[in-house]
Amino acid sequence: MRNNQDRLGAPEVPQTSPEPAPAMAQQGADFSFVAANDIVELPSNGEFYPEGHPLRKNPTIEVRQMTAKEEDILLNQSYLKQGVVVEKLLRSLMVTKDFDLDDLLIGDKNAILTQVRRSAYGDEYPVEAVCRSCMKKTEVTFDLEECVRNKPLTLSEGVEATGKGTFTFTAPKTKAKVEIRFLTGKDEKALADKEKKYKKHNVDFSAGLETYRLVIVSVNDNPDLVGSYVENMPLRDAKKLKEVMKDIQPGVEMKGGFTCPSCDTEVEMDLPINFRFLWPDI
Repeated sequence: MRNNQDRLGAPEVPQTSPEPAPAMAQQGADFSFVAANDIVELPSNGEFYPEGHPLRKNPTIEVRQMTAKEEDILLNQSYLKQGVVVEKLLRSLMVTKDFDLDDLLIGDKNAILTQVRRSAYGDEYPVEAVCRSCMKKTEVTFDLEECVRNKPLTLSEGVEATGKGTFTFTAPKTKAKVEIRFLTGKDEKALADKEKKYKKHNVDFSAGLETYRLVIVSVNDNPDLVGSYVENMPLRDAKKLKEVMKDIQPGVEMKGGFTCPSCDTEVEMDLPINFRFLWPDI
């Protein structure tokens, strides 16, 4: 039997297929989220790692970007008390895990931390700066994109590479031939452990002298002379050693400038890699 619409010749309504449900509403939908990775340029270009090391001659390293998991690491009170937050963070983020993190050169480690921080929190970096003219403190926000650059190795006059990851120069006062190497994460740990031990026993700790003992490989080609040389190093020799260490160490330079709001002095400064660098929101 036909209805009134049929008799009146009403046009047929075209049949349309039902619209598919939005992806979020589909039952059984399978979602997976993968943290993005960053490729970090190593200031050392991998040149100074031993033969057979995964980073040898490798100018880059791949790291994951931070997630909520890494934020938990940063806020872990136990890690903070033990001083192992950075180590735990890096271990969590490394894509390549077939090497000891303690072998990382300090400059390469800082480059990785810098990229990790920028990916996680952006390029704005608030710093409590001090004017060198009037000594007033002021809060300055720097743009890390403009302030950060990798610092390559620089061989100043009289410094020679040995080809085995060490460098030699002639000390100005004693005329001794001093052979030195780069600092690694293992050295940082050793210095921190020794400082804790000294403080526990109320013994004075000299970070400078202990660092010299680690970086100096030999004196006049004799490793046994290092201890006595460090203990009796003339000031001119020590100053030269610090200059050479700074020049040869590949790493990250973070420099910025600001105008002091109190005295209008133009100030240039090195930006610190400190607590607020990795924990800007705390």
